[in-house]
Amino acid sequence: MKEGTSSLVIPSSFAVICKEEVGSTNDEVRLLAEQGAQDGTIVWALRQSAGRGRQGRTWVSPVGNLYFSTLLRPEKSIAEAANLSFVASLALSDAIRQLDRKLVSGLKWPNDVLLSGKKVSGVLLESKADRSGNLDYLIMGVGVNLVHYPDDARYPATSLREQGLSDDIGADKLLESFINSFDARYKLWKKEGFDSVRSAWLDQAHGLGEKIYVRLPGETLSGRFVTIDKDGALDLDLENGKQRLVTAGDVFFAS
Repeated sequence: MKEGTSSLVIPSSFAVICKEEVGSTNDEVRLLAEQGAQDGTIVWALRQSAGRGRQGRTWVSPVGNLYFSTLLRPEKSIAEAANLSFVASLALSDAIRQLDRKLVSGLKWPNDVLLSGKKVSGVLLESKADRSGNLDYLIMGVGVNLVHYPDDARYPATSLREQGLSDDIGADKLLESFINSFDARYKLWKKEGFDSVRSAWLDQAHGLGEKIYVRLPGETLSGRFVTIDKDGALDLDLENGKQRLVTAGDVFFAS
């Protein structure tokens, strides 16, 4: 792949810039955002030398996987825009299913896609407020284990190849499928808000109604995964009979 503009078949509201290697696609998009780039600008790189995941973790980025970040400027509050991580995971699940109907995905709170119970992707959102405290822009970074996956991750991982995705489907086809799926989900979210997203996400939620563990800084909670609330927080029935809403944490399943 040469650097430049891609030839993917995608809606005109998106524009993809292809790069051989960057430090971080999120950082590349941030530079473009500060220069006034439009909603839907995407930077896709074959490799990242300084990729990162949630909570500042390193996202190992070997050639062969899919790494891209999207600039979004929805007319929503910062809190509302945070729920785009759910939109992204739903769109990726849609995209995988469209490429191979045999691959059945599940969603792990807040934004991971699972195949055979193992993590195949992650989403990192980074936002900036304007001088009035409103959302200026949001960057949605997505990494997908297409070929490679770490064998020492905090949560068991896998790749689309290992799960049976055809060798004929490369990162370009996966990105194209994602963008088309995301376009539909994004439009619906902007029109109807989080309610429709929440319902669709819960339909694919892994571990719903079951015992889970949520690792937080300094403590680990255990209880039954009840639902996600109207803002996307994890609703947990603790083993001591109390209820807890969790807005950030790492989820692990009892079985």
